Amino acid sequence: MSAWVPSVRPALGGKAAGKGAIRPMPSGFVSAGGGVLKKPVPPSAPPATKAALAQAEKIVVHCTSDRDEIGIRTLVGEYVEEGSNHARKFYKKTQKIPGHEEINVYLYFWDSRDGDSFSGWWFGNQVGGAQVWSRNAQATQRPPRSGWTIPWDGDVKKELVVESAVLDKVAAAKALARAKMEERKRQEDEKRSVVTDAEWSDKVEKAAMEVAEATMNVNEALDAAREVLAGDCDDASLLVCQRELAAQATSLAETQRAVAVESLAAQKAPSDIKAEMTQFGQQMRELQATLKEEILKVKNGKQIKAQQLQSEEKRAEDEAKERDLEEGYSKHLEEMLPPAMEKTDAAEDEVEKVAIAAAPLQIDTGDDLRPIMLQAIKETEQRVRAAQTAIGEARRYISGKMAAVGRFAPNAKKTAVEEFGTLKERLEEMQQKLTPYKTVRQDYDQRAQAKKLHEELSTKVSGAEIEVEKAAMMTAPLGADCNEGMKETEQALSMAQSALSQALRLIDSKLKSLSGPLKEEILSLQERAKTAQEKLDEVRRNVKETQVRVAADLLLREVSDKVAHAEDELQKMSEAELPFLRSGDQKTEDIDVLIQEADKMAVAVHTAIAEAQTFIARKLVEVARFSEGTARAVKEEIDMMTKRVEDGRERLQQFRSSTGDRKRVHLLEEVDVKVKSAEDEVVRMAEATKSLSSLGIAGELASESGREAVEQANLAERSAQASLVIARKHLLQKTADLKKLAGAGAGSGSELGRLQTRVNNVQQEIAKLRNITKEAEERLRVKTMLAEVATRLTATESDVDKVAAVAVATQADEQPSPEQVERMERATALAQTKLTATSKLVDVKLKTASGVLREELSAMRSKITAAEKKLATVIQASKEQKERLICSEIVSEATEHVLKAESDMSKCGEAELPFLKGLESLPGAEAAAAVAACEESAGVTQKAIAAARTFVVQKLVDIKEFAKGPQEACAKELAALQKRLDVGAGKLAELKKDTAERKRATQMQASGQKVASVEQAVQALANAMVKFPEDKMADLSGEEAHKICEEIGAAEADAQAAVADARKFLAMRLQDVKNSKDAGKSAGSVDLTKLQSRLTQCQVELAKLSNQCTEREQRFVAQKLVQDANENMAKLRAEIEHATAVSQALLSDDKSELLTSSFLTLVAGALIGHLKASGSTPAKVFATVAGNAQSASAEDFTVWLQKLPELVGGDDACLTEDRAFELSARIAGSAGAPVTAAAFKALLQERYVCATGTAAFRSQGGDDEACTVEVGEGLELVEPCTAGAARGHFALARDPSTQVWVPLECLKASPPFVGKIESIEAFVKAVHQRCTEASQAVDQKTVGLSHVKQGPLVEVKGKLQQIRTALSTERARADALKKRVAAARAALVQQQQEEVKKVQEGKCKAFAERVVAEAAEAVEAAEARAAAIVASAKAGTAEKLQKELSIGELDALKTAADEALSTVAEARAVVARSQETHDGFKGGARNVLLESKVELTKLASRASTAERRLKAATEAVRAAFVQVAKTATVKARNVLRTAARKSGKSIDELFDTVSGGTGEISEAQFAQFVSTLPEHDLGSDQVALVYKEFGRHGLRKPGFAKALQEFCICERSTEIASSFEAAAAPTVRKLEKGELFEVLEGPAADGAVLRVRGRALRDGAAGWVTFRVGEGPPLLKPREKPFLFALSAAPLLQSFDTDASVVREMQQDEVLELLEGPRPLQGPSEQALHAVASKDGKVGWVTLQDTAGNTFASPSKNLYMCKSTIAMTDNFDIKNCKVLRKVDVGEALEVISGQEEDGGDISRKRFKSVRDGKEGWVTLKGNQGTIYVELSDSHFIADQDISMRAGASRDSPVLRTVEAGEALLAKEPPKEVRPDPKMGARARSLEDGKSGWIVFAPGPRAPVKPWKAKYVCKAPVDITSSLALQEGTVAVTKAEPGQSFQVVEGPALDAISGQRRVRLARGEEGIVGWATLRTAEGKACLEVA
Repeated sequence: MSAWVPSVRPALGGKAAGKGAIRPMPSGFVSAGGGVLKKPVPPSAPPATKAALAQAEKIVVHCTSDRDEIGIRTLVGEYVEEGSNHARKFYKKTQKIPGHEEINVYLYFWDSRDGDSFSGWWFGNQVGGAQVWSRNAQATQRPPRSGWTIPWDGDVKKELVVESAVLDKVAAAKALARAKMEERKRQEDEKRSVVTDAEWSDKVEKAAMEVAEATMNVNEALDAAREVLAGDCDDASLLVCQRELAAQATSLAETQRAVAVESLAAQKAPSDIKAEMTQFGQQMRELQATLKEEILKVKNGKQIKAQQLQSEEKRAEDEAKERDLEEGYSKHLEEMLPPAMEKTDAAEDEVEKVAIAAAPLQIDTGDDLRPIMLQAIKETEQRVRAAQTAIGEARRYISGKMAAVGRFAPNAKKTAVEEFGTLKERLEEMQQKLTPYKTVRQDYDQRAQAKKLHEELSTKVSGAEIEVEKAAMMTAPLGADCNEGMKETEQALSMAQSALSQALRLIDSKLKSLSGPLKEEILSLQERAKTAQEKLDEVRRNVKETQVRVAADLLLREVSDKVAHAEDELQKMSEAELPFLRSGDQKTEDIDVLIQEADKMAVAVHTAIAEAQTFIARKLVEVARFSEGTARAVKEEIDMMTKRVEDGRERLQQFRSSTGDRKRVHLLEEVDVKVKSAEDEVVRMAEATKSLSSLGIAGELASESGREAVEQANLAERSAQASLVIARKHLLQKTADLKKLAGAGAGSGSELGRLQTRVNNVQQEIAKLRNITKEAEERLRVKTMLAEVATRLTATESDVDKVAAVAVATQADEQPSPEQVERMERATALAQTKLTATSKLVDVKLKTASGVLREELSAMRSKITAAEKKLATVIQASKEQKERLICSEIVSEATEHVLKAESDMSKCGEAELPFLKGLESLPGAEAAAAVAACEESAGVTQKAIAAARTFVVQKLVDIKEFAKGPQEACAKELAALQKRLDVGAGKLAELKKDTAERKRATQMQASGQKVASVEQAVQALANAMVKFPEDKMADLSGEEAHKICEEIGAAEADAQAAVADARKFLAMRLQDVKNSKDAGKSAGSVDLTKLQSRLTQCQVELAKLSNQCTEREQRFVAQKLVQDANENMAKLRAEIEHATAVSQALLSDDKSELLTSSFLTLVAGALIGHLKASGSTPAKVFATVAGNAQSASAEDFTVWLQKLPELVGGDDACLTEDRAFELSARIAGSAGAPVTAAAFKALLQERYVCATGTAAFRSQGGDDEACTVEVGEGLELVEPCTAGAARGHFALARDPSTQVWVPLECLKASPPFVGKIESIEAFVKAVHQRCTEASQAVDQKTVGLSHVKQGPLVEVKGKLQQIRTALSTERARADALKKRVAAARAALVQQQQEEVKKVQEGKCKAFAERVVAEAAEAVEAAEARAAAIVASAKAGTAEKLQKELSIGELDALKTAADEALSTVAEARAVVARSQETHDGFKGGARNVLLESKVELTKLASRASTAERRLKAATEAVRAAFVQVAKTATVKARNVLRTAARKSGKSIDELFDTVSGGTGEISEAQFAQFVSTLPEHDLGSDQVALVYKEFGRHGLRKPGFAKALQEFCICERSTEIASSFEAAAAPTVRKLEKGELFEVLEGPAADGAVLRVRGRALRDGAAGWVTFRVGEGPPLLKPREKPFLFALSAAPLLQSFDTDASVVREMQQDEVLELLEGPRPLQGPSEQALHAVASKDGKVGWVTLQDTAGNTFASPSKNLYMCKSTIAMTDNFDIKNCKVLRKVDVGEALEVISGQEEDGGDISRKRFKSVRDGKEGWVTLKGNQGTIYVELSDSHFIADQDISMRAGASRDSPVLRTVEAGEALLAKEPPKEVRPDPKMGARARSLEDGKSGWIVFAPGPRAPVKPWKAKYVCKAPVDITSSLALQEGTVAVTKAEPGQSFQVVEGPALDAISGQRRVRLARGEEGIVGWATLRTAEGKACLEVA
């Protein structure tokens, strides 16, 4: 038994990942060894003595379950106290775990110091350890008895119990006692179980007798007691009865005890006896209960009797009271019932309206009525909500009343409950009736989706059935040699299975969520699909059987092909060995190529043999699956083929051995050449190092010759190293190959050793010479390093001298300028930087220098020290000058601040001027403005004085850091400025005081004016109120009252605004007075109080006037509200009556007239749409009916109307014959009358739709309204509208007899076309909408008056409520009318659609029958012709037929087969066109076409089957003919070419001779030409074959040239020799791979080499070329005669030069014969310069010299470049000059005077700046040798105007023009620019025979490309019978995109149309006709494939 491994608690803060996961480790735990202990470790108890152990507390852990779990078993045992932890004892288990004695188990407590998740009692391997078994979260003092979880984070184990050892002993004693008692009980039971079944039966019978007797006695006693209780109940009888019952109770108790004893004994008895005894006991208990109850009644008999009497009296009184109450409740009920019934009836009406609104939804409609259905759904949903609201309101009312009924008397309550219950039942019925309509939108969507789903699934299943039918039909003709048919059949099976699987999967997925009728329909589709699947499985089995039959033949054929391929490769291998067998030297390159070819051939042969053997082995496994006889025959054949493969393998081994020997010799020769080259380079390196011995003599500087010697030595070394690397690399490369060869037995490795030794010697020699070169380089480096340091030191000293000179000149000035000081600082800083850098460089070198180097550096250090001292003096002087300059700037700025403050102060004086003439003389506004100006000026002045003071104080602090002289002078001047500022501040304070006093006076004056303006406004309001007196309100019109009210409102608003403004202004003034501290504060307060009193009086008067105005206005509004509401009510009633009358035509039972009108609108809309789309006119359309007549008969017009869908291109205007006749009569005016042109034109009058509701008038310019035209109504124009007219004359669609004038701006032109039905509906909807709006308006007014509690408007509320009720009634009428109209329109539209659909189905059926009949006729004819050919076909293989039949017979058979195939192809095309027409059918009722689609598919399958049978039957004939034709053609071409070459004539001359100048050679002319050829043995059949090969559709010049000319393409580069003998003839040039070569003579044999004479097309080079070497692959492969075609227009040049004269312009799509080329054209280069223009800094490219040698810009001779920053001065004298500007580094200067000397070494010149044109003197060279300006070598001067471009190419965009004389700064050296490479080809046009050169840039934009005689159609184009495309030419057929055609003639230019056309043929169909290559707009119709 193994111990249970405890789980690990997680570290502190972790999360438990699940049960048994790691418990978070408390903070007091640390890892120690293998366990986890508390830190610090709790003190362990001292070793326990025996006495201590005896006193220690013991714990017992045991399990109450019989299951033996490891987790519990580890914990069970006795535990003894070990010590304390966290204020509680812990215990240790005394027993050891068997097999795991080292594991201890502790029971301990851990408090909550580490969190609640760690507290509680634990079982673990140590106190506080991480390994734990169980946990109990309780915090008791002793271990809890139960609640332990195992594992610690798992479930509670109830069976684990922890108890004290003492309690455990007591429990053990109790358990022993219980065990003993159970044992005794068990023994007694065993004794009782000995009773037999018979005894049990006796006991049961005895018990039954006792129970029956007791029952009888008790029942008798009970009956007697009941009689006594029913009587008078005297005391004696009650006592006797009581005693009798008591005796029976005693007897019954004894019987019950006896039965109970027997029942207890019967627990061991059989089950049936036990059940009976149990039943007896139950019967006794029930009887006892009854007896006990009766005894209690007898004891209380008198009391019960008295209570019964009292109850009867009380009941009589209650009944009387109830009768009185019922009368009152009945009256109450009669009052309650009518409102409830009214609400119920209203709810029922609403539900009926829902049913009416939803009526259109019951019609099965299509998508075209979806808007109507959606509108009906929307209205239904609205009605449902209204009905639900009504039902809810009725329910709430009834429920409330039923709650009140609960207090009624019983009878009244019952009656009320019944009545209200009946109403509730009606409401429930309504609710049930309403519930289906709640989901009306979902139901509609579900029906639509279900319909769509069924159509989709039906289409899927039908398509799958079609595919299965196709597969079944394709299976029938399969035979043993029909591999192609089997592939097509398998493909058809796959397609059918895919379609069927998709259909089944889709059906299965949809069936899961369907139910009802739709599910039944889908299940029927599933059955169809399963039937198709069964048929498909049968077809697949048939195909499998066929495949097995052909498998054996296919296997042998495949094996034979593999073996033949291996033998072919062996033959090629033998041919590859022939070049090695020829004598004579061969070039290394040829040997490499030959060896590579040999290796490739060996690999190819090995691969072919291995593949053959592997293939044979694999196929032998397949042979085992064949039958025994077939397998034996196949195995014999395979064995023979295996023997042939083994022979080939032996030949391969011999070939590889001989090739290895040749390769080894060749490799050694190659390596020897490389090693010899490396040795030669080492010799040259040794010569280059001899001149280095005298380099580096002490005292000499590094010379240019020394540098060149070192450079030459390095170059020689690199060359030697490169040669060595090449030799070593070559040796390593070849070593591996040589070792492989040596391993294979080809040579030994001694040659490699000798070559390696030579390479090592070269390496050692190079290393020696390299050391000598390194020593020389080191000497040169030291000298170069010293020279660099000296140069930098000299430059630094020069800079210091210049700074010192400038400093001396500056000190001479009394006060230098800021620019001079700034320049001085920059110069000193720059000199300091350079001096520091040079010093650091010298110091660094001195640390490690020694010898001469150290002496040089020490001298440099001395010079640097002297320069540093001089520079320090200059810096100090410069600093003092800068401080003086700063002080002057500070004083200047401070003065500016003071002056600004004084200026602002003077402005304050000017602002004060208006007050000098006295405050009273100023108006209020002017005074206020003057005060504001004074305040603003004072503020500005205050800021200026503060800013000036701040600036002066700050600068006084700043100058303390300056030297003493500048500081004292500056401080004195700043102090004077401070005094001036103090004076200004005093004046400003005085001004502020005066301004404040003036401001107070001004504000008081403004306050009085404000109050006066308020008084004026109140008086104006009073004057306005006079116009609105109470006694004249009734005489005022609405407009007059509105105008007066607006006037009063404006006056009141003005008064209110004036009051608010004045109050706000006075409040502000009072606040100012309170805040003021002046003496005049009290006087100002008194004045403001008086003004406030006046303002208050104005407010009171304003309030009175406002109340009067409000009351009068309300009274007037009340009168107008009632008046307007009554007028609207009368108007709406009239409109509803009119709408009802208009709708009668739609609501009547006979709707034929409306249906005819609807069809007429449909026809008119279709015709008008056709006129707009086609641009035709009514007259032209009517001419198609009546011709030139002015009328058409009713019969003709009826027929024309039936054909209307074909004219308009739509299927919506389909008409039956009766309907068309009715429409004809309607248009003509009567039945049978002819339709005139005027009537037809009237039908097509313009129609309009009302876009905005408007009034219609009786005349064009009058205001007399006739009616209202609503939105959506249709109108028909009666007479054309004049230009600029505002109204048009129209007839209303809802009532055509009504003609009115309507504003045109409210209309929009049709479509959509709106007829009478739509117009009626639009009119009814508009009336309904106005009813709704009127009702809503009244509701809004009622709500608006709800808050009015008094005044004239209170009386209006009741009147508006009455009007609202009347409006609701009218609205209900309009609503019902609208629903009826919508339902009638939907029904009418449905009827119209059904009629149209019926016509469409008829057309669709007729169309399907016609299409199927045409296709069936074509297929049957093709099948008959194919069957005839199959029946007459010759049996046998191609070889057999070649022997048995002549060429003519084969040709006749092939021609007949081709014609039959053409017939079948035509039939297939007819079927395909029929299917395309079928699929493109645009009419309705396309579901009718499903059957015809299946028929067409069957016909297509029959045509394909006939084609396969025909091809299979004639395949041998075709193969025999092809072989015969190929042999005859090759022979005839050779004879013709030989004869043509001998004739000495060109191809053009021969063609003209044979054709007689007609442009085409007939077959007879060709035969005549062949007959004139000497020494030919061609038969007439062979000549005919050749003619058909090159001129199947007529032999023209290109075909004739192809027959006589021979062109080849070079597969491997070879040489063109001048004569036949290759060894002695000089080489003309090399013929490169891929070049075209025209063969003019040969091939002729030169030993084993075949050679041909010809010319290379690239450059016309002529000579002899090797055609083939031995049996090897040919170097030249045949190629068709090359032609080119023009992608775009390009010039045809006289010579190969872009500047040559143009022969003519080559046209797009023109085809040319390639005569020479293409080859590159190399032109001369030109020089370009990347430069910066001096004037504007523009960067670009200019041409220095063009290809003709013309120069555009020359190097500058007068421009200098600044090398170091220098100044430009105004005169020559450097000491007495003024600096004009600084000259920057890189700036260009132009010389304008000669050079002059200044003193010693300083040279200066006068320059003009190229940048800005300034002139001045500039120093070229300083006295210390510093170069400041030198002649520029990067500047150029434009000799003439040049274009500056963005790039070097001439094609780059031009940036600007550089003018002549402008300077250019080169950014890089001039660049040689070569023009873009050009290609040229000489070609001759096939149209006019003109030839010339085409020069072009190669790439995708090249104007020409190779031409092939095959075109692909890119856009539909007509094919005609002739080249000339004249007007009215009828197309023979039409080319569709994707079709391919063969060129028969052309392309040629059509002189009539000007388009280039080509004559085409397609496949076996023969000549098709002429087609246009490109449209007049340039769109390609045909392109070269």
